[in-house]
Amino acid sequence: MCTGGERNLENKDRLAVWIDLYTKRLVRIAYTYVRDWTAAEDMVQNAFIKAYRSMDTLLKPDPFPWLVQIVINECKQAKRKHWREVITNLFQERQDDSAEKSYFNRSDLSELHEAVLALPSRYSAPIVLYYFEELPIADIASALNTNVGTIKTRLKRGREQLRLRMKEDRYGGQSQAFQNV
Repeated sequence: MCTGGERNLENKDRLAVWIDLYTKRLVRIAYTYVRDWTAAEDMVQNAFIKAYRSMDTLLKPDPFPWLVQIVINECKQAKRKHWREVITNLFQERQDDSAEKSYFNRSDLSELHEAVLALPSRYSAPIVLYYFEELPIADIASALNTNVGTIKTRLKRGREQLRLRMKEDRYGGQSQAFQNV
């Protein structure tokens, strides 16, 4: 029989594994909502705290879709709070390039990345989860609290919007990066 202390240690170990496995992916997902790397990291940290507190309610063996849902909810909550606050920035903070940003800056995918981030979140989130995080559509639907048909529609409409945004690239034709989508 597991005592409270043993269960607490087991949950801490599970959380440590989740942090190691999923932090980078979750931060990228959060970034698609908040468009700020520091805020995205904060959203993921808050999500891990909430996940730890309700870890015993997780029913599925794969925690990633559940964690994605918590991160998305954190981002939406932050957006709701943000519009009520008046924020003045006297100094623009210098942001260090993340590994993901460095990768996109070095590749032809930077154009695609920027176009995806320019989409409304109802389209960008499914596209990021499907193409960049390689989640199945059913898991995306679960994470976004919607049905599979809605996700398929949002993926289709998101791809259509990406085609329109990327129709003309620097060569006057279809982008090389976009041909893989």
